[in-house]
Amino acid sequence: MSWESILLQPSVGSDLAHQIDDLFAQQRASWKTLQNGEQALANMTSKVFTPEDARIVVQANPGRIKSTLARVDPESVARRPCFLCPEHIPAEERGVAFEDLVILPNPCPVIPRHCTIPSREHTPQHLAGRVLDLLKLARALGPGMLVFYNGPRCGASAPDHFHFQAGDAAAVPLLTHLPLSNRPRAYSSFGRRMLVANHPASDEAGRYLHRVLDAWSDLSPGDDEPLVSVLGLYREEGYLTVVFPREKHRPKCFFAPGDERIAISPATLEMAGILVVAEPDHFDKVVPQTALAIYQEVSLGKERFDELTRVVT
Repeated sequence: MSWESILLQPSVGSDLAHQIDDLFAQQRASWKTLQNGEQALANMTSKVFTPEDARIVVQANPGRIKSTLARVDPESVARRPCFLCPEHIPAEERGVAFEDLVILPNPCPVIPRHCTIPSREHTPQHLAGRVLDLLKLARALGPGMLVFYNGPRCGASAPDHFHFQAGDAAAVPLLTHLPLSNRPRAYSSFGRRMLVANHPASDEAGRYLHRVLDAWSDLSPGDDEPLVSVLGLYREEGYLTVVFPREKHRPKCFFAPGDERIAISPATLEMAGILVVAEPDHFDKVVPQTALAIYQEVSLGKERFDELTRVVT
C-alpha cells in the first residue's frame, strides 16, 4: 500500500475536526478491528482515584498489551517491520492528510477518537524540529482534541518513525485541574512534576517549547533527546502546553518477577492521569499508593526539576 491509497478525500470546505469525524464514521463501518476497539473502550473496567487536587483513572486495557510491552531497544526495533509505514498498515485502515502527516484511527484506543499521526517519511522520533507542527495540529484540531508526543525512549512504541497522537481532550484527567496562568510555571501533582504554559500565539509557544527542550538537553548531556512527554491543546485563550521531563521510562514494577509485576509503561496519557494496565489480572494491584510510587519513580527528581525550572520560567 501507499499513502495515496490510504488517504480519504475530504469533503469540500470541511475543517480538520470534521474530516476526523468523517474518517471515524467511515472506519467504523468498514473496519471491524476499530469497531471492536471502540466497543472494548466503552465497556472497559476502570477505577478513579481522587487524591488531593488530582484525578487518576486506572484502566484495564488488554488491547494495549502490544504497545505497553513493546521492546524499544535499537536491536529489537531494527528487527521488526515498521508498523507506521504504509506497506505494513492494515488493509482496511484509512487516514486523512495534514501537511506531511497522516491522521489514522488507533484501533486500540485509550481515549475516544484516539489517533496516531505518523509522518509520511520514515524518520526517527525527535521533537525539536516538529514543535511548530504540534502547535499547528492542535490549532487545526480545535479545543475538543489534544495532541501529544511520546519521546523515543519515553513511551513511543515506534521510536524509528516520527509520529504524534491525538484524542478527546475531555477524557484526559489532568486538564480538569491544571492551574490557569498566563505565565509559564512549574506544577506538581500526585508525584508528577511538569512545566505548564499558556501562550496566546504559536510563535511564543514554539519559542518556549524549544527553550525547554534545549535546557533539558543541556542537563542531559549525551542523550539525542532527553526523556520527555509533551501535550498541547488549543483553546480560546491560546496554546496550552505541558512538558513532563522524565527520570525514566518504565518503573521497577514493570520488570518485577511474579506477583510483584504490574504492566504499566507510562507515556504521555499515563502522565496526564490515565494509567493503562495491559494485563487485566494486574488491575487490582493498582491502589493509590502504587500509582503515586510509579509517578514518583518515572518523573524527574526535585533537584534536577528545580534546576530546569530556574532556566525556563
